[in-house]
Amino acid sequence: MIDRKAKAAELHSNRYTCSQAVACAFCDVVDVDEETMKAIVRKYSGGAYKVCGAVMGAYVIANFIKGNRNMEEPAKWNEDDIELLQEIEKRFKEKNSTVMCRELKGIGTGKVLRPCRGCVEDAAEILEEILEERK
Repeated sequence: MIDRKAKAAELHSNRYTCSQAVACAFCDVVDVDEETMKAIVRKYSGGAYKVCGAVMGAYVIANFIKGNRNMEEPAKWNEDDIELLQEIEKRFKEKNSTVMCRELKGIGTGKVLRPCRGCVEDAAEILEEILEERK
């Protein structure tokens, strides 16, 4: 069994962005090759969408796994989809108090709550735990 937390940390140390490190640690789970996944998530890091890139990477994998398969109403969300994303956010906040990149990095306060590597490890660990629980 792959240790997703360690895999994500290794990828991050090899110059992957936060979102790429987390998402690519789960490529085999969603049957997407690493280069494609890197391209899909490359702009989700560095607080580009305000939310931590590591959390965004976990969201992308969650959407691949639980994505809406209702072809008659593709814009309609399933409760399971929202629940999974909310669970990722809840657990990440329990560990780090926020999912906002700016706050995690201490921008404006000077107090770093969690370095990027730690966020990558936390997001991968949380996603792995949730996926194990939902088997």
